[in-house]
Amino acid sequence: MERKRIREEVIEIMAYKLHKLPSPPPSWEDDEDEFDYDGQVLRPEITDNHLDIAEVAMDLEDAFGINFEDVLPGDAGMESIGKVVDFIEVQISKTLAKAGRKDE
Repeated sequence: MERKRIREEVIEIMAYKLHKLPSPPPSWEDDEDEFDYDGQVLRPEITDNHLDIAEVAMDLEDAFGINFEDVLPGDAGMESIGKVVDFIEVQISKTLAKAGRKDE
């Protein structure tokens, strides 16, 4: 799965659940976002509610078939949306490698 597609889906899921996060643009064709999603820190700027974070983590796990084990979005190491996208991309790559596939 391409990073761009992962990023778009992560932002859509987070914007739906975390109402302080601006909605994504109607068209992703323009790579120049008016809002810096990748650098956006989740806690405490977007939410400090642990339930919100848990719900977002579960939605991301369901969407991408991954597991957040010891670190949830917003925790140290995954403070920003860009870092969450990086984590998901790595987890998907590991899953595909185990399955013997390079990419979907």
